[in-house]
Amino acid sequence: MVLSGLRILLAEDNPTNQLVATQMLESLGASVAVALDGVEALDMALTGCFDLFLIDIEMPRMNGIELMRRLRGADGPVAALPMVALTAYVMREHIAAIDAAGADGVIAKPIVSIEQFGADILRFMRRRTALGGGQLGGGVLGGAAHEAQTTGTPAGSACDPAPIDFTVYDALAEMVGPAAMTELLGKVEADLRSASERLEQAVSGPDLGEARAVSHVLISVAGTIGAVKAQELARGLNQAAHDGDAEAVRRNAPVLVAETGRVVDFVHARSERQSA
Repeated sequence: MVLSGLRILLAEDNPTNQLVATQMLESLGASVAVALDGVEALDMALTGCFDLFLIDIEMPRMNGIELMRRLRGADGPVAALPMVALTAYVMREHIAAIDAAGADGVIAKPIVSIEQFGADILRFMRRRTALGGGQLGGGVLGGAAHEAQTTGTPAGSACDPAPIDFTVYDALAEMVGPAAMTELLGKVEADLRSASERLEQAVSGPDLGEARAVSHVLISVAGTIGAVKAQELARGLNQAAHDGDAEAVRRNAPVLVAETGRVVDFVHARSERQSA
């Protein structure tokens, strides 16, 4: 999907606009958090983990212009993230004020085309990449923006990358189809939860034979859906168990369990979306 893996903060106070934009963004593959006004959006942006900010201009407590100024003036990677303004006012002086506040682009409301919505977001992300000196590649996105789509984290972000390689995940979803994907996600979630529980029990011994067996399962299951980091951690644990290195198993198993939990959360959310 066009926006697969992107984590978007939507700052929008109108319930109807919230619903329409959220449904469009999620259907394009993004995950969305909604802030009800500018003050809440600023707090979420500074404490959360996002790849893109979609900001309504007319909001209570703090308007979108001030919010963008605050974000551009913030410390750390958040100041360099893409920001796109949403507004029903497209007069020249209004657009100039939005540009001056640091927006990478403006999308006019109401949003009537989901395809154009996604295309505009990608185009403005490319603009931010170009401003930051990133090199545009030959695909839909290039440089930092391409990394944001494939890993869920833009270059320079302090956030943990998404637990899934969406190139693998989307190819699998396209290959098996929606109905089979729903069933597959349910099985994957059950396998991951079971493996995580077994691994926690195995480490208490430690039972190296059980750790080896469980990590073998995780290598396969994680790899199937593109959980690259979990797969790599499982390979390392499997090797440690094969080598009889009990201390390495004790040390690394909690890291694998935590990463497996992130994958479970992703799979559960996608499974609910598939079933909706």
